[in-house]
Amino acid sequence: MLICRGGNVYLKALEIQGFKSFPDKTVLNFGEDITAIVGPNGSGKSNISDAIRWVMGEQSAKGLRGAKMEDVIFGGTAKRAQVGFAQVTLVIDNTEHIFPTMEESEVAVTRRYYRSGESEYYINRQSVRLKDVTELFMDTGMGKEGYSIIGQGKIDEILSAKSGERREIFEEAAGISKFRHRKEEAERKLERTEENLVRINDKISELELQVDPLRDQAEKARKYLVLRDELRLLEISVWLENLDGLKAGAQKLRADFAAAEAARDEARTALDALYAEGERFGQRMQEKDMEAERIRAEAAALEGRVKEQESAVAVLESTIAHNEENIARARTELEETDSRSGGLHRQAEEQERRIAEIDREAGELRAALDELLSRAREAAEQAGGAQSQAEALRGQEAIAVAAAADL
Repeated sequence: MLICRGGNVYLKALEIQGFKSFPDKTVLNFGEDITAIVGPNGSGKSNISDAIRWVMGEQSAKGLRGAKMEDVIFGGTAKRAQVGFAQVTLVIDNTEHIFPTMEESEVAVTRRYYRSGESEYYINRQSVRLKDVTELFMDTGMGKEGYSIIGQGKIDEILSAKSGERREIFEEAAGISKFRHRKEEAERKLERTEENLVRINDKISELELQVDPLRDQAEKARKYLVLRDELRLLEISVWLENLDGLKAGAQKLRADFAAAEAARDEARTALDALYAEGERFGQRMQEKDMEAERIRAEAAALEGRVKEQESAVAVLESTIAHNEENIARARTELEETDSRSGGLHRQAEEQERRIAEIDREAGELRAALDELLSRAREAAEQAGGAQSQAEALRGQEAIAVAAAADL
C-alpha cells in the first residue's frame, strides 16, 4: 500500500489503538514524498487504509470489510482478551493551510467507537460532530468517497461506475463537492420549509374555523380573569382579617405562655425549697432518732444497773436482816451470859462495832439506791420526751412531703 503526497495534502502520522489487528497503541510516522508500507498477505496492511478511511468518517461497515461496525474493534485471540473501544487519530500537515478554517500547523482528527455503539469525534482534541469532520475534508481531495484512498480493484470500479458516481469523484477532485453538498442541504431545507409552510397553511385554515368559538372563549376568559381577580382580592381580605386574629391570638398565647413559665418557675422554686426543708426535717428527725436510740440505750443500761442495785440492796437487806437477827440473838445471849467472863464482854463489844458498821453500810447502800432510782426516773422521762419530739418531726415531714406533691 502506498500513501503519497497528494497536491498540498501531506499525512504526518497515524495513531491506531484497538482497531482491528492493532490492540495496542501503534503510531506510524510518514515522511514526505512517497511512503511505502510493505508486508506479506494477512499482515494488516489493508487495516491501515481502513483506519484512515474510518477516521475520515466512513459509516459503511461493508466498506471496511466487516459485517457490522463493531467488527472494527479488536475482538481478541486465544491468548489475548478483546478491548472495549477502537480509536484512530490522523495527523495532517496544515502549514500550507489546506484547511482554511484551521489556523494550526497540524490538524489531528480522532474517531473513537465503543462496543455499546457510541461514537465520538474530535478535531485537535475538541469534541465535534461527524458533519464537522466530513466538511473538514471536503474539497481537499481526502474525502472518504474521494480519490485519495484507492484500494485494490478501485480503478476498475471507477471506470465501470455510473456517470453520477464518476461525477462525484471528479467534483471532489475539482474542489466543488462542498458547494454541491451545501446546495443539496439547502434544497433539503427548502423542501422542509415548503412542507412546513403547507402544514402552517393547513393549520391556519383549521384555526380560522375556530376563530368564532375562540372569540367566545376569549370573552369568557376575560370575564373569568376579572372575577378571578375580584375573588383573589376578597380572599386576600379574608386572609388579612384571619391573619390579624391569628396575630392577636398569638400575642395572647405568648403572654399566657410567659405567665405559665413564670408560675412554673415559682412553683419549681417553692418545690425546691420544700424539698430542702424536707431534707432538713429528715436530717433532724434522723438526728432525733439517733438521740432517742442513745437515750433508750442509756435507759436500758440504767435499768440494768438499777436492777443490779436492787439485787444488791435485796442482798444487803437480807444480810442486814440476818445481821439484825444475829444482833438480837447476840443481845439475848449477851443478856443471858452477863455472868460470863470479860472475854465474852469484849466479844460482845466487837459484835456491837460490827453491827454499827453494818448499819452504816446499809445506810450508804440505801442512799445510793435512792440516787440510782432517781436517775432512772429522770432517764425514763428524757427518753419519753425525745420520743415525743421524734413523733412531732415525723408529722412535720409528712406535711412537707404532701405539700410538695400537691405543687
